[in-house]
Amino acid sequence: MERGCLHFLIYAALISIGLARYAEDEDSTRHMFRLWCQEYKVFYKSHTMMEEKYAVFHSNIKHINWLNDVHGGDTEFGLNQFADLSPEEFSSKILMPRRPAPVFESTRYIRGMSSNFMDLPDSFDWVDKGRVTPVKDQGDVGTCWAFSTVENIEGQWIQEGHPMTNLSVEQVVDCDSMFDHGGNTTNADCGVFGGWPYLAYQYVMKAGGLETWEDYGYCCGLGGKPGTCSICPAAGYNWTLCGQPTWFCNMTQSCAAKIDPKKFVPGLKVVDWRAVDQNETVIASQLMEIGPLSVAMDATMLQFYKKGVFNPVFCSKTALDHAILLVGFGTEKDLFSSKPYWKVKNSWGTKWGENGYFRMARGAGICGINTQVTTAVLQK
Repeated sequence: MERGCLHFLIYAALISIGLARYAEDEDSTRHMFRLWCQEYKVFYKSHTMMEEKYAVFHSNIKHINWLNDVHGGDTEFGLNQFADLSPEEFSSKILMPRRPAPVFESTRYIRGMSSNFMDLPDSFDWVDKGRVTPVKDQGDVGTCWAFSTVENIEGQWIQEGHPMTNLSVEQVVDCDSMFDHGGNTTNADCGVFGGWPYLAYQYVMKAGGLETWEDYGYCCGLGGKPGTCSICPAAGYNWTLCGQPTWFCNMTQSCAAKIDPKKFVPGLKVVDWRAVDQNETVIASQLMEIGPLSVAMDATMLQFYKKGVFNPVFCSKTALDHAILLVGFGTEKDLFSSKPYWKVKNSWGTKWGENGYFRMARGAGICGINTQVTTAVLQK
């Protein structure tokens, strides 16, 4: 059955009570669960597991209805690929361990005021300007940090006048074992268990470059589908900061076995990295000046986002667990209100959110999105 038909049938099961709500009775939720499994091609190993996941799905239906109620239509939440994951599973599988934003030395921050600072337009979008590579899907592992890093570098490469190039995220996941040598001794890049873009820039500097997505393909988050790899921890993996790595790894899938510096994109070299001030007007001006920026946030309540300006009722400004790419900004206006927002590229595929993107409330540091804004600096 076509995806559009499945969506129609799922939403036909909704009942209208003010805002649209999913039906919560047993027959309706069983029907929606079967349709959801068809749409996302989900198969369970046993009837017991299927029943356990159905219970989670049913609970999530109620949670989504609650989210839509409390957000009053400003943000819409709905079923997606995460519908059979409990909030705890979502956090442990898809997000990273929650950490406070590192504080950088003052010399790391971009000095001087952007020429755009005093004259920001109502909206700006690097996607519309053809400077952002297609949305990708990290799958069922915590590799968002590597996607955010690589996508920032892709943007900088395009800004330098080069053709749009999809760079290898898997190389960074497989090979990066950087950890903080400065005052922030609790941070490390941990493969499928999380990491930090500012450390990943340092890995790319040390490695000397990146291969393309085509030459060094993404495989660690495919969830057992053809092409899934059992990766090994990178040389120098920090057990103290990262914890126990996966028990089994296939050495033919290790960084040492796969990486080929001869395939590094010619001329692409990261020579430094910079941070941007937390003032969101400054961030907007630097976004226009520099290009897409790596950012991080508390994404606990982002699991079922569907559309609208995301401004959650509960969100931490200090505990970050997800890295993404800032690509634009704008303002949603109606007769009664004006909602400034950021446009953000996610790494959860194009079926999630607004074709793989989401809009985030701008101006009040919501979910800490302004606390970890960084960019790579490429060799000219």
